Amino acid sequence: MSSVCTNTSPLTFTDKLRINAVAYAMLSELEALLPFFQLVLGMLLILFGRQLVRFGAFVAAGSVGAYLVWRILGNELSGLLATVGLILGFAAFGLSGLVLLRIGIGIAAGALTYLIASSLGLPWFYALVLSLLALALALLWHAQALALLTAMIGGLLVHRGLSWLPLDQGLVVMIVAGLVALGLRLQLRRR
Repeated sequence: MSSVCTNTSPLTFTDKLRINAVAYAMLSELEALLPFFQLVLGMLLILFGRQLVRFGAFVAAGSVGAYLVWRILGNELSGLLATVGLILGFAAFGLSGLVLLRIGIGIAAGALTYLIASSLGLPWFYALVLSLLALALALLWHAQALALLTAMIGGLLVHRGLSWLPLDQGLVVMIVAGLVALGLRLQLRRR
């Protein structure tokens, strides 16, 4: 005798209403925790954003590399050789992910500069020159650009997380500015 449920009757309208009520209650509870998660993620980005993004880029690209090695050579390799191939694929693609991250930071800086310059009314040629300059500077100082970017995004998340508290917005802005300055100092100090 099988213990598997074989009742395949469609859900009734009442069952669907109960499921919707439970889902709504769960979402309401999660929505109440959203400011807390924004504060935590914002603080992590402010204090350790550059390292977290570099780690994430390495792991994501390395995972793609290990998957590709497994997909291409998985049936032909076994044991220790397969493990070494996966590790080498992970490391090679992870390092290439760090290089691509550097290029991506430069492209993002150039694109944002072009958008800001053109929205300020500069002719397209001057906006293009400024964006190429921003691209070059971001490629040259990618660590500083990444630290600034993650600290600012973290500051926005902290501001959003604090906005539900009954605090004066001026005080919230000062708290966030101090945290961003502290985060930049911590991320950019020489080790």
